[in-house]
Formats: sequence, structure tokens, C-alpha cells
Amino acid sequence: MQVRLAAESDWKAPLPLLSLRPGDQVRATGNAAAVLMFTGGQGTVTVSAANSPYAVQTPTAGAPRGRTSELVANLSGFLMGKKKDLSYVPLATRSVKQPPLLLSPRGGKLLGPPILEWGGSDRLRYTVRVFGPQGKVWEQANLPRTPLPYPASAPPLAPGLAYRWELEAKDFAAQQGQFMLLPAAEIALIRETLTSLDPSALTGYPKNTVILMRAGYLLEQGLYVEARRELLAAIAADRDEPSLHLMLGHVYEQTALTELAAEEFDEAEFLASRTN
Repeated sequence: MQVRLAAESDWKAPLPLLSLRPGDQVRATGNAAAVLMFTGGQGTVTVSAANSPYAVQTPTAGAPRGRTSELVANLSGFLMGKKKDLSYVPLATRSVKQPPLLLSPRGGKLLGPPILEWGGSDRLRYTVRVFGPQGKVWEQANLPRTPLPYPASAPPLAPGLAYRWELEAKDFAAQQGQFMLLPAAEIALIRETLTSLDPSALTGYPKNTVILMRAGYLLEQGLYVEARRELLAAIAADRDEPSLHLMLGHVYEQTALTELAAEEFDEAEFLASRTN
């Protein structure tokens, strides 16, 4: 897969979420294919060897009206801003004894009680604590490294209040993350929007494009946990799609997981280079 910008003479490898303008060209060979999404909610076009080279043109049809089309138009603009000039980022050498790493939640809002996630050695045992405005709410010790849903038997967490949770393991400094549960009314509006951003509702858009829009919407709303979950599920189904890794890198970057972000950006660059 290659692109040639109108102001340039050479073909070059495209980056995930690359912005194109009228006059730019896209060329695919073999089994490669690229999905171009028009801004303004005016649909997509798939470029393959059969219609290459494809010259980008301004859509002539007017954008459909309605809340969903306006949402898609806004999200297409949001995705344009997520293109990144990828370059290899040297990663720190990992210790044989993996230190704990608080993964999620690390700030932002939640649609329900948290699922506490962290990385680290399987040999360690971990203690987690949840704190609210009045102090410690709940604690559990001697835990293995596995996602831990906040238990129904624990004191309930109130929407709209700031909470933090703490991860601790022997011989390592404690780490903390913050979160806030949204009120039921806000959750209902978000779920309604996500329903409109579903592959079954947006039949003119490829599934991964819809996933990117859903993740972009969740990222805009500060729902980093939900955005990460959407992208990890999509990557499990299609590990070779560079744009999914790129967006996951942005989620990790937003939550200060810089090393994980670098890994995803590096993977996006590698996968994009393989399409040429």
C-alpha cells in the first residue's frame, strides 16, 4: 500500500489514520486494501488493486442529516488529529523480576464499578485498597496477578465522587490510580451513543473503522477503561490492523503508560510497513 500526495512526486508508505486531500492518490497491490473515510460523515471508499491508483476527490453527495451522521462527522475529525509520525522508540530493558504496574483504571470516568488491573510478576502477591473522600473504603491482600472486579459485598461506590485505588507489593513502592463513576443519566446517554456507533447500525463503514470511532468517542469522554477494552477486543480479532494499535497507543499515552504506548506505536509502524 502506497500514497502519493498531490504536492509530491514520490510514492511512500502510508501511516495509520493519515489525512488525505483531493488530488492525493492511494495505490494498493496484491491483497492489500485501504479504507478511506470522508470527513463530514459522507461514508467510506475501499481502495484495492482493482481500483488503484485511486485519486481522492471531494464527495459530491450531501451528508445525510441526523444525530448519528453528525456524530460520525465529528469523530472523523477527531480521528484526523490522531495521526502520529511514528518512529522507533527504544524501550527500557525489562527486569527479570517484573515490577508491579498499575494498568487500569488510571484516571478518567467509569460506567460501573471498577475492574482493577495490574501487571507484574506471577510470583508476587498484591494488596489493593480503594479510598474515597472520607478515607479507606475497602482493602484486599494476598492477591494473585489477575483482574479484580470491585466486589458486590464491598461498600458501594457513589457516582460523581473522586476515588483512588492503591496497588502494593512487597519490596516495591505503592502505585495509585484515580477514577470516578458516572451518574446513571450520563451512562444512559453514553450507551445510547454507543448503540448508534455499532457496526450493525453503520452498515456503510467497515467494522474496524467503527471500532476506531467508538474508541475515539470513549477517549473524548474520558472513558479510558472502555476505550482500552474496545481496542484490545478488536486487536484480538485482527492483530494486523495498524490503526487499532495506533489508537491503543493514544489511550496508553493519555493514561501515562508511556512504555506501553511506545510498544503500540512501534507495532503500528511495523504493521503499516508490511503492507508495502
